Amino acid sequence: MATESPRFDPASYPGQRPAGPVLVTDDAEIEVSVAGAVPALPRSSDVRWSLAYGANADPDRLRDKGLTAGGALLLPAVLVGWVTAFEQRRAGYGAVPLTLVPAPGKRVHTWVLGIPAAVVDELDRTEGRAPQGAPSAVVPTAGSARHAPPGTYQLGRVGRAEVAGGWALPDALAYLPGPSTRIQVAGGTWRTWPESDQAAARAHLDAGGSSEPAPPVVAPVLGPWPKTPLVKA
Repeated sequence: MATESPRFDPASYPGQRPAGPVLVTDDAEIEVSVAGAVPALPRSSDVRWSLAYGANADPDRLRDKGLTAGGALLLPAVLVGWVTAFEQRRAGYGAVPLTLVPAPGKRVHTWVLGIPAAVVDELDRTEGRAPQGAPSAVVPTAGSARHAPPGTYQLGRVGRAEVAGGWALPDALAYLPGPSTRIQVAGGTWRTWPESDQAAARAHLDAGGSSEPAPPVVAPVLGPWPKTPLVKA
């Protein structure tokens, strides 16, 4: 059986962002309203929310991961106290990925991803979260285009995220660095996006540029995902 070609271009990482709040399906992007009621998925009343600060905010990457059959919501959001920084490695699909690290006072314009609870396990596998969120000492290596090696990321709490339409996630979840993650540095600071782009991140990696271990995750989430509902801000 022929394998479908990926729709996501690694050279474009972290990829294209929607123009605004959208419901992503296998073959369409549908604008949604965030006024009034919480935006809903068509096939689920049980939604799990997390920050999508890297390629997970690109509809084509969500499709390549197999996460859009029941719909996936992408909503613009702002997170304070964090930055997105490039790792010192290539993912299995070829891009130098981003991770999220603490940075007091900084603001990240990001996205919130809402998916049916039934596909959270698949999202975990694509991010390399260890089974049931257990700690893992596995060193990240080249993974598949769809699933990252176990231990690549861990789920953690990152505080309050302000979401489009007057909503908020008071206790937002995000995929945070695994225990062996190293992050690109230059001039004593993290190499962050959008200040540094994918081409620059690849050049830094290929040249053996400097890097440092990622800060430890202060509030990891072990076991099943907790419910973190959207609330009116």
